[in-house]
Amino acid sequence: MKSIQFLLFFFFLFFVSSSVIAQQGFLHADGQKIVDGNGENVILRGIGTGNWMLMEGYMMKTSGFASTQHEITKKLETIIGKEKTDEFFDEWLKDHFTKTDVDSMKAWGFNSIRVAMHYIWFTPPIEDEPVAGEITWRVKGFTLLDSLLSWCSANEMYLILDLHGAPGGQGKDAAISDYDSSKPSLWESQANKDKTVALWRKLAERYSTEAWIGGYDLINETNWTFPEGNNSQLRKLFGDITTAIREVDQNHILFIEGNSYANDHSGLTPPWDDNMAYSFHKYWSGTSSADLNWVVKDLRDKYNVPLWLGESGENSNVWFTELITSLEENNIGWSWWPVKKNDLNCVLSVPLNAGYEKLLNNKMSASSDPDETFEAIMQWAENHKIENCEIKYDVIDALIRQPHSNEVKAFVKKGINDTLFFSDYDLGALGYAYDDKTFGNYGGDFVAWNTGWSYRSDGVDIESCSDQITNGYSVGWIENDEWIVYTIDVDSSAAYSCEIRYAANSSNGKFHLELNGVAISPVQSLPTTGGWATWQSYHFDDVILPAGQNHLKFYFDNSGFNLNYFTLSNPHTTDNIEPQILSLETDAAGEAILLVSNLGFDEANLPGSGDFSFKLNNESLNFTSLYVDSLNPRILVLETAMEMIRADRIYMSYTGDKLLAPNSKVYPKFANQIVENLAPNFTVLPGKVQAEAFAVNNGFNLEDCTDTGGGQNLSYANPGDYVDYPVFLYNAGEFQFSYRVASQNQGRFKMQLISNDGTTDLHTITASSGGWQTWKTQTEKANLPSGKMTLRILVLSGEFNLNWFQVAIPTSVATQSNLNKMVFTHEAGLNSIKLHNRAQLTGSCSFEIMDLTGRILAKKEILLTGSWVQVIDDVPIQNGWVIVRIRNSEIQTIQKLWMK
Repeated sequence: MKSIQFLLFFFFLFFVSSSVIAQQGFLHADGQKIVDGNGENVILRGIGTGNWMLMEGYMMKTSGFASTQHEITKKLETIIGKEKTDEFFDEWLKDHFTKTDVDSMKAWGFNSIRVAMHYIWFTPPIEDEPVAGEITWRVKGFTLLDSLLSWCSANEMYLILDLHGAPGGQGKDAAISDYDSSKPSLWESQANKDKTVALWRKLAERYSTEAWIGGYDLINETNWTFPEGNNSQLRKLFGDITTAIREVDQNHILFIEGNSYANDHSGLTPPWDDNMAYSFHKYWSGTSSADLNWVVKDLRDKYNVPLWLGESGENSNVWFTELITSLEENNIGWSWWPVKKNDLNCVLSVPLNAGYEKLLNNKMSASSDPDETFEAIMQWAENHKIENCEIKYDVIDALIRQPHSNEVKAFVKKGINDTLFFSDYDLGALGYAYDDKTFGNYGGDFVAWNTGWSYRSDGVDIESCSDQITNGYSVGWIENDEWIVYTIDVDSSAAYSCEIRYAANSSNGKFHLELNGVAISPVQSLPTTGGWATWQSYHFDDVILPAGQNHLKFYFDNSGFNLNYFTLSNPHTTDNIEPQILSLETDAAGEAILLVSNLGFDEANLPGSGDFSFKLNNESLNFTSLYVDSLNPRILVLETAMEMIRADRIYMSYTGDKLLAPNSKVYPKFANQIVENLAPNFTVLPGKVQAEAFAVNNGFNLEDCTDTGGGQNLSYANPGDYVDYPVFLYNAGEFQFSYRVASQNQGRFKMQLISNDGTTDLHTITASSGGWQTWKTQTEKANLPSGKMTLRILVLSGEFNLNWFQVAIPTSVATQSNLNKMVFTHEAGLNSIKLHNRAQLTGSCSFEIMDLTGRILAKKEILLTGSWVQVIDDVPIQNGWVIVRIRNSEIQTIQKLWMK
């Protein structure tokens, strides 16, 4: 009877405990998704513990002389002995990643932690086992994990266990796994494989019922060439580990990394467990959704299994935001690497103490002073405490907020009369908080995105500053048309004085101010200060700001200066300010020209549109109407009847005297002022279009191209994939299309024309060249209308590669038999064109001269009266090809003419 009661009690406890676990639930695979215990989709946003439980030389700054943990350990033991080395490691493990770190990661928006484990804290190397072939266990590693799990559980964060350093080491990139080439690796020792399997079984047994364990990342970044020439050994070991784990743990998801730094999954498919995901790593490469196709299509979609980016980082904030945006759009979670090091592109930057730096300079030589060495490394460990690190809020913002918002936020809150340092520009994405020419590492030769490599990991170039008043940093290496934004709170609407602190080695520097994207100051020219670190102040007045929050942009019209700080002060009325036209620019649609003023306009007394005119590619035109912008009273909108594109050259004039500011002062006249062209950027045809210059890419990958000219080509074409190219033609007609293609198959695609009239199929191309990088040119003809349109390449069947396509005027361009009887001539050195009228035709004709895109450079009406006609005396282009055309109701002749 007692036995029955005991069994009933046991089953009751089992049922209760199982019910509690089921209620809380486990992270697990559900088709292509990772979901929680309630079946809700989970995107893991994680951080990797990096250098904590496994030291890597590059994070220890010892790569040149000790790249692995065992090499660092050996050097320290030589200098200070084993006892003090062990004391250092105890302090290191205690300080490097703590409850405060986990609490902070949660507060900043991370929901998971990937802990990089070295097996050595859990079990000794096989060479150190007391009895060969047996496995003993060390308490330290399990104690560290228990504490970390308790901190994660308290914050409702998932903890993913990552075997970063497997017994013997899993890769010949030794620093990653602490591989020692003098000893058998994981792949060269059955004992090491057995120890790896046993370790995972031990871990799974210990944590099988822990719901905040997010999963098991079985082996990190194998990088090994197997004798069999495939990944069969890796697959076999993964299978053995899976079996061992499932003997004690049916709950947790398994993350499977490929060979070649996690990215070669050949031989590791199909999935062998119903609760697993494939993990990949990504560094220094493209960030678009198309750059993920190799895992999305070949792994997730093909095998209906989730994906996880288990490791990425070591790049710029722009790269971080772009990649995470693409990942989350594809429902792929991620973990960033590492959490902390002595650098600018991680969440926590560790300060470098002088004693440790001295030890590094001495390469941890055996002759180093033992006491100094011990003090230096203990301070280095102390520096890794989160309270001693510099929090990189720009990195956190790029990882957590910027993938979901283009809003800019003040990096440091400032107002009128405050000193605002230029390096403290707003938090926000490229194109919103700042614009810089270099902003990330996308492969190839490394180029620093922050040339000064200081303070922040954006594209803005920042260096140390020696001025008397400083936050320690200044902005330098400024290039033309870069800009930076600052959020400033203003108490009352007024005009303000602006003072900037700058250094310049020349007098080339120019900048102006914009508010919410619109100019509020004339262009300012900065005199030389005599050197890049010779600081002085520059003052200008009448910066008009409204009350409230302002996003003030410093726009750099011309380079040649460094910037320390600026101030806004001295509020004053606008009554006596002279009106100025600050800029002329097209609107974003290319349908109007915007006249931007400093003061705004007297709307009750606006002049007529006849007081204004503009030239579009040398053609004089009038505006159809004008009005004051309802959202910004400093802008006068002048509408046109023309479609403008980015390639157009536009000039504007104002000849009236009745354009008034609100203070009744008169705006000055101006003539032939260039208009900044912000119209849509269409590729003007005829011309060549590089395949990678698409506006929209739906499904293609990019790869390096071996064709003449290099660059990149579109690749991995699948049925239904397409790329779009916005194009513009000044003149309609028949054109010849040429496609530079390579294919080992019979890949087929069609060119489509998409316009306001709908979609039209132009022609179909079957690409076949005999090899993926064996290139040939194939041609077809098609008619195109004038104006704006989109050309779409739509894949019918794969695969093929595309390097470029070209649209050209066909060789035969004459529509009448008079081609050889109407000949244009140009004499070198003279700005004139003559027509030899050998057909002896008479009457009025229209003459046009165009560039090779068909854009009209000049036109006029001429009268044919004899054999020779002086068509034009002032040619608006020299030293290049032009197209000349003469036509009336009876004839049309087109000819290419070389001008020189």
